[in-house]
Amino acid sequence: MKMFSSSTAKIISFLINITFLFASSSSFAAEEYVSGNISNLTAIESGIMIMMDKGMPDNCKGSPYGWMLIENENSFLGATVLSIWLKGKRSGTIYTSGRPGGKGFCIVNQFDPAG
Repeated sequence: MKMFSSSTAKIISFLINITFLFASSSSFAAEEYVSGNISNLTAIESGIMIMMDKGMPDNCKGSPYGWMLIENENSFLGATVLSIWLKGKRSGTIYTSGRPGGKGFCIVNQFDPAG
């Protein structure tokens, strides 16, 4: 008993392959997160600033020069990013809350080094 016609099976196979192609991408940007490599890092009075090689999440548009801020009060987050940076392993996913009031730097609220 045949479950699918030959053309239906080809379409299903094509859709599965396309799904895996996009799902396996090593970098991805979305509304509140971006995956890639930390391309730059600096420290300022209010915290640690990072840039990602794949850009910024959509909710960060307008953040000056592509910088995203890890605020001082998020000391464990800052320590995690610094330790990853010093080890030379810079890949991961950052999650952001956007720009407070639509002004200033985009705020980073999570970094997932496994990302």
